[in-house]
Formats: sequence, C-alpha cells, structure tokens
Amino acid sequence: MNRREALRLAVLATAGVAIGAQASDKPQSYLNRIEMKPKDPKNMTKGELKHTPSVLIKSRDSKGYSVVEVSVGQANIIHPSTPDHWIDFISLYADGKLVGKNILEAEISRGFSSFAVKLDGVKSITAKAGCNLHGIWSTTIAT
Repeated sequence: MNRREALRLAVLATAGVAIGAQASDKPQSYLNRIEMKPKDPKNMTKGELKHTPSVLIKSRDSKGYSVVEVSVGQANIIHPSTPDHWIDFISLYADGKLVGKNILEAEISRGFSSFAVKLDGVKSITAKAGCNLHGIWSTTIAT
C-alpha cells in the first residue's frame, strides 16, 4: 500500500469514527492500524524518525535474559504523548514470534518499553509501535 492510499484510508476511517461518535453517547477513539514504512530508510523524514522505534539490546544477566529497550523516535526526535496523538502500544518479536507487548496510555506514558528476553539462537528482533494517528511502524535488527 502506498502512502497516498494509506492516508486516504486513514481519512475515511476518521470520518467514519466521527460519524459513529455523533450517533453514540459513548466517546470513541480512533486507532490507525495501517502498517507504515519509510519511503527511504537511509534518509528518513522528521515524521518518519518520530514514529520509528529505536531498539537497544543491553547486556545479558546470569539467568540468560537480555534487556531490550524500545524507544519510539530517533535522532533526538521524540514522539509526543498528548490526548489526541500518542503511541498506544509497543510490541517485541524474536524471529517473528511475539515475546512482549505493552499498552500505553495517552498523556501519562511515553513511547518507551523494556523487555527481558532470552535471545539464545535468535537471529532478529523486531519492535513495532502503534501511533493512534499515523499507523504501525517497525524496526528489525540482527542479534
């Protein structure tokens, strides 16, 4: 899916949520679940940097667990956490298998999570972060 198509779908979904919210007494919040990718991963825009997870694998403990830190934003561009625009989840995959997921609340939590994971034999780690407005962004690194 190209960017123009993704944005068109996001606008249509937002309009649908707005109409649905008017028809209901319950407040509704929109979560964009479109998988996004930078146009040029070697030359990302500020918006792409703001949404792309950064992954840091720390040292291994005596039990064989490594702490994996995931922070949303790169190049000192940190994703905001406001009532209308925030990172709502961060998940971590080891060789494609989900090993952890954290749900984040708007305004009171920032796009950061850490996981203690056994990485023996794992070839790659993928972090995914969901922005309520701008979709799901991911980063994969070799271990």
